[in-house]
Amino acid sequence: MKKKSLKKGCGALLLCAALAVLPGCGSGNGSAGTGKAQADENGNYVINGSFEEPDFTGWEVTNVDNVTEELDIYTRETDCCDGVQSLHFYSGSSNVDFTAQQTISGLEEGSYSLTGQLQGEAAGDDSAAVYLYAVVNGETLKADVDLSGYLNWQTAELTGLSPDNGEITIGVSVSTAPGGWGTIDQITLVKE
Repeated sequence: MKKKSLKKGCGALLLCAALAVLPGCGSGNGSAGTGKAQADENGNYVINGSFEEPDFTGWEVTNVDNVTEELDIYTRETDCCDGVQSLHFYSGSSNVDFTAQQTISGLEEGSYSLTGQLQGEAAGDDSAAVYLYAVVNGETLKADVDLSGYLNWQTAELTGLSPDNGEITIGVSVSTAPGGWGTIDQITLVKE
């Protein structure tokens, strides 16, 4: 009897061990239960950085005071820097004011570079605030962008991002006058 119980106990233990190592188990920002951030095949840690998912997968999008009239995933290859979709914004009679961000945790020690592609028009607003940002070690760093016309893609870049705690919050912020429009695409966070 004791041998049978021992065999059952060992079998249950082996089953639990096998389940624990299956890929896809666990949770977290692509960590597969390891607690480590996972880069895609291009070394990019940003989830859905080219907005190719049909929704805002990976992103927390905040339409400040709900003033931005159009804030969506745009399926129009001619308005993309990469792929066939981008994050699109426009307001005709009210301001454009929104952020899109995500927090990437479990990054290994080292230095990272954040880039993003933006194009559009600020509708003559000299006080427009359009920038890519990263929050690292409690400090917010910004790379300003001038929206200067249709398909005039501007590259925003922040380098030397070295998180002490393995976490970087990345995002883009757009605030401009009525008539402002544009698209955002190809946001990457890669190890330097």
